[in-house]
Amino acid sequence: MRSTLLLCCSLLAFTGHSQVFMRPFDNAAVMAMGGAGIALPGLSAGLNNDAQAGMLTSGSPGVWAGSAIPYGLSGWQTAQIQGIIGLSKGSGLGLDVMHSATSAYAEQRFRLAYGRRLGENIFLGGSADVLRVSAQEYGSVTAATFSVSILAQALPKVWLGAKLQNPFQQKIGDDIPISLFRVGGVWKPTELFLFTFETEKDLERPAQIKAGFEYRPHSLLAVRAGMRTGTVARAGFGAGLRLKNGLALDVGSEWHPSLGITPAAMISWRKE
Repeated sequence: MRSTLLLCCSLLAFTGHSQVFMRPFDNAAVMAMGGAGIALPGLSAGLNNDAQAGMLTSGSPGVWAGSAIPYGLSGWQTAQIQGIIGLSKGSGLGLDVMHSATSAYAEQRFRLAYGRRLGENIFLGGSADVLRVSAQEYGSVTAATFSVSILAQALPKVWLGAKLQNPFQQKIGDDIPISLFRVGGVWKPTELFLFTFETEKDLERPAQIKAGFEYRPHSLLAVRAGMRTGTVARAGFGAGLRLKNGLALDVGSEWHPSLGITPAAMISWRKE
């Protein structure tokens, strides 16, 4: 009953704004930092900015796989898998597949990203996205869109990032997938600590302000916490464990004051 009510409320909200396709849930590492991942300078938390692929060297593959249980509802399934590979020094490709579904409604996003180094400390990226929505009794529909992004080291300890998603508002059927603009920064005074913040805005909803931090008390352990504001403020927290041979395990949760906790977990591997 609770899941049905939540789904109906979500679909009504999207219909009223003539939009479809929900904002995907962040992976465990980024969720723990309040969702502020657009300006992260490394790939330890996954490919959050297409321009990050420009940091790769030839080869250097990596894979991230994770899942979340939105608000603890067992009938709502979400999953994400990402893969990256360097094409040359200063360019790389990424593939991102996201899935979110209940018994009556499902969404999938397939994203092929490319990033390239433009200068010593500036990177440009872009992606082609294929979106698919299906609902019982209504059938399914598929559409394509794209995004552009940038990542730059503005100061020795400061990184800036931005991304524009679906800038021309391509449609899925008669509706429009969410068009987003994200811009943020990261202050990283040492390898042990970073503070990240971000503003996210789409055309139909109030802006979200996100902020979080990551602290590494040990080279194998990362502790994270954060907050995002919007219609409702939500808190995030979690931790990451760096294992041997490039393996890592991240867990995170986001607390919604009305709907409860969304737990998430992610396992990843990168060639060292």
